[in-house]
Amino acid sequence: MQLDKLKVSAPSVLRLIPDELLAKLARDTKVDYCAKVLKGERLFYLLVYAFLCADRLSQRKLETVFSSQQFKSLFNFSVDMKVTRSSISTRLSTIGLDFFEQAYELIYNKLSSLYTEKEISDMYLVRIDSSMVAETCNKLKQGFTVGRKSEGKDDRRQIKYTMAYDGFAAKLAEVLSEPTYLSEDKAMPKVLDGLIKKDKNHQNLYVFDRGLTALDSYKKVSQADAVFVGRINTNRKMKVVRSLMTDETDRDLGKMELTDDVIVHLYNRGHEEDSQEFRVVKATFKERKNTMRKPSGRANFKKVEQDVYFITNVTNATGELCLTPQEIAETYRRRWDIEVFYRFLKQELSFSHFLSTSDNGIKVILYMTLITAMLIMIYKRLNGIGYSDAKFCFKLQLEDWIIDLNVAIKTCGPEYKKAMQAVRNRIP
Repeated sequence: MQLDKLKVSAPSVLRLIPDELLAKLARDTKVDYCAKVLKGERLFYLLVYAFLCADRLSQRKLETVFSSQQFKSLFNFSVDMKVTRSSISTRLSTIGLDFFEQAYELIYNKLSSLYTEKEISDMYLVRIDSSMVAETCNKLKQGFTVGRKSEGKDDRRQIKYTMAYDGFAAKLAEVLSEPTYLSEDKAMPKVLDGLIKKDKNHQNLYVFDRGLTALDSYKKVSQADAVFVGRINTNRKMKVVRSLMTDETDRDLGKMELTDDVIVHLYNRGHEEDSQEFRVVKATFKERKNTMRKPSGRANFKKVEQDVYFITNVTNATGELCLTPQEIAETYRRRWDIEVFYRFLKQELSFSHFLSTSDNGIKVILYMTLITAMLIMIYKRLNGIGYSDAKFCFKLQLEDWIIDLNVAIKTCGPEYKKAMQAVRNRIP
């Protein structure tokens, strides 16, 4: 892949974040009150640049990045400006969170406006899922433990991140550290409720996996006039009210075949039939899977199911279908996008460990990770490349831009005036 063949450069993507926007936010949120060096804007740029250019970040690496000539040249910071690891740690734990929350919202709205109407309509498909990150208990003072402690090993605490991903970025993200949120029936509704309140026109179609199983959660979404597609266990107790199958029903679902399409009543935890109607689409894999246990024993056995049951409330008051079985199956298949997004955050943006273990710092890092991911998503989309290639090329182009900028300034060459203007304007 040749960098000069890419349609959009990394500096041009960074320019999409107006410097005056961050300056206004800093004034409005008073994030720089009593701050001398690590002001809100500087910490913002430090984290974005470090996420893009460094692997497996730590606070010591942040200190090194801040002292580098490349970073200071790019953002027009004084060469004698210094910070220590301890000052970064303290600032992350105390800095005003409003600055980063509002920065995320504003940048999300600005960058998503670059998409076409067709691309924006695709963003109404919102995937909801959670991911866990663990740390030893002596470092992480919050969170919950899972499983039994291994002999001779330090106990580990975990924090759950539950996000709603629209194919471009996280529309909403929550940091959950209380033990009650270990259950997805508690974690996912927290994000769902927040999204439904924001989606005044009920344009979103929410999709989630079998982690969300509570009947009350399904009913709450329906009562809010929101729509969803999920998956339930094949042994879920239900009563068939009527079938939607006809002789003309198309049974081809790609790798699966439709076996039934029914309106059902589910049973609550008290084993009583509930009157709320839901639609269940039943399918089976055309190519039968091997469900035999592995000879090494139960520990290495993963249950393989031949059948898949999708659940949705996508029908209108008269029972007329709004989505075909094929569209429901395809909607659920696209839920996998959020798994790819989590993997990208963990593998490419240091999201698999804690850069700060304070409650405030964890949330700051979450917002800054998602902002950096948005920039890479724009770069990826405009250049038609993959996640890993996008981050790698982004980093290389930034390094090339810094070299060209410094050479122009030091040699006073033909690009000198242009370079100096870029520095004065703090571009990118």
